[in-house]
Amino acid sequence: MKQRLITTIAILIIFIPLLLVDSLFPLFQILMLVLTIIGTWEMLKMYDKEKTIPLTMKIITIICALVMYLAVLVELDPRSIPNQTLMLFNIKLKFLPTTILILLILFTSTVFCHDFDASDIGKSITTITYIGIGFGAITFLKYLGTRYIVYLFLITIFTDTFAYFTGMLIGKHKMAPTISPKKTWEGAIGGTVVATILATCFGLFYGNMFGDFFGNTTTTILDKIIDVERIGYSWVVVIIFFMTLFASIFSQIGDLVASRMKRTYGIKDFGNCFPGHGGVLDRLDSAIMTSVFLLCVFQILAYLIPVSA
Repeated sequence: MKQRLITTIAILIIFIPLLLVDSLFPLFQILMLVLTIIGTWEMLKMYDKEKTIPLTMKIITIICALVMYLAVLVELDPRSIPNQTLMLFNIKLKFLPTTILILLILFTSTVFCHDFDASDIGKSITTITYIGIGFGAITFLKYLGTRYIVYLFLITIFTDTFAYFTGMLIGKHKMAPTISPKKTWEGAIGGTVVATILATCFGLFYGNMFGDFFGNTTTTILDKIIDVERIGYSWVVVIIFFMTLFASIFSQIGDLVASRMKRTYGIKDFGNCFPGHGGVLDRLDSAIMTSVFLLCVFQILAYLIPVSA
């Protein structure tokens, strides 16, 4: 418990400034690149429990995950969202050609690397997409603005915290006993309800409460992404509510997906880089899934209800 507490404090000291201070965005990107490398290595080591993946292919998979990470950042279009910070990397990697190139590299590797077969291709593709797209999505949310990354972690933290306490108090019906025996439907519903209410309030009123802190004059989290005046405030409330609701659900799905992978390969944690907490993926499994969902929603909304020029 003491080790876990010390690690938590250290994580907060490092992460909070990087999350909240816009001028530190380049450092945030460097951290995400490091976490991408560590997260990819954690998944590849997990696969080693079944069959050892050659070191050469591990290195290639890590490089491909980094390339996918960069492709996500440069492919997505913030549209009319103000560019308040400069991207650390301005490499023009289009997402579809990058994906096809990665697939060609992996399939070719089965010919020249005798210990890397068809079943290993699936493991590498899963790792590259899960890690590369996931950490790319987290980075892009921060790129869009501090409020978006805060919104992300409010959802994941509130969902996880209140699911735990609700499940401990009234949880009776197991949700996924073969994957995560301690999780209950009561806990899942309680976590989602509380997280949806609190994070929706942040999404609707953060501008009035924290506008000066976040350095902007917008009111809701959808301002600058969609044309709010065009659809009216009532629809904004509905969209943010349901977006938050499903984001909370995906937060729990992300946790269960990671638990399923660990159960499949018989490991307790993905790694031990955070003493008392496990590895990178143990800490960010919910954020990975939720960030990808949120980014998809933002992109769809920006396309359907674009801000007027």
